[in-house]
Amino acid sequence: MSDTAPSDHRTRVAADRREKTRARLVQSAIPVFAEKGVDASVIDDVIAAAGVSRGTFYNYFQSNRDLLIAVNHQLGDELILVVKETVAGFPDPAERVAAGIGLLIQVTRDKPLLARFVAKCGLDTTGPSSLVYQYLADQIQKGIDEGRFLPCPLPIALDMLAGATLCAVLRISQGGVSDQHGPEVVTMILRGLGLNAQDAQMLAAKPLPHLDIQAACSLMSSTSQAQG
Repeated sequence: MSDTAPSDHRTRVAADRREKTRARLVQSAIPVFAEKGVDASVIDDVIAAAGVSRGTFYNYFQSNRDLLIAVNHQLGDELILVVKETVAGFPDPAERVAAGIGLLIQVTRDKPLLARFVAKCGLDTTGPSSLVYQYLADQIQKGIDEGRFLPCPLPIALDMLAGATLCAVLRISQGGVSDQHGPEVVTMILRGLGLNAQDAQMLAAKPLPHLDIQAACSLMSSTSQAQG
């Protein structure tokens, strides 16, 4: 028998162990950040909560910011899965984009800690590996293919959409935005994608579907008790 099979097995086991350790660190960090805030240095607390050594922690994250970004990506991926399922029944890709962005903005208004996570990470929030990026790219391409959005390079459309959404969340994290902030941002995003003013305003003004974050997204429950 070749030594290849045992070697492959050991490689898979090691990779699985690394993935589980990293996941434990990220999940341990969520309630710590929720309690202490996104500006706090939480490395020691996370090491204690996860039950790992300092050396193990630094095998995965080089800084507090690296950990914060990983937590933000995890929360974002969990959230986009719920949003995707919630808007999946809309036949129009433009309505799916409008409702999806509207829900993301609404959640950050309802959960100030999440807004601060996103604002703190900035452009590191998005990227080709994130589900948010992948989902929005798919919806924009569907809208272009179906003639709802103007043909344009997909990266340009994604930059415009992600930039507008991130800036909206930044303003929310600073406080003082009106109830119309979300719909107005969605309207301008849809206009940028090629919808006329009437269609964009109509879709942005539609009541958003119910999004049961606590029931559908377990990681979000760690932020539910965070204050101001």
